[in-house]
Amino acid sequence: MRKLSIDRFEGNYAICEDGERKMFAIELGELPKGAKEGDILVISDEGEITVDAEETKRRREKIKKLQNSVWE
Repeated sequence: MRKLSIDRFEGNYAICEDGERKMFAIELGELPKGAKEGDILVISDEGEITVDAEETKRRREKIKKLQNSVWE
């Protein structure tokens, strides 16, 4: 299993990053419907790609706290 974060979209690809800061391009047609920038993707050993909603939410909350602490 591998976890990737969607960094951005370029043309027909989602540019994703793993925990080691390696970048990967995944064709848009392979993504789950509704996947967007910042979502955490889980790629199973069988190649199935899903969005990890809980991890995405946790990371977004962490980033929001960091942003708020900078502006306080």
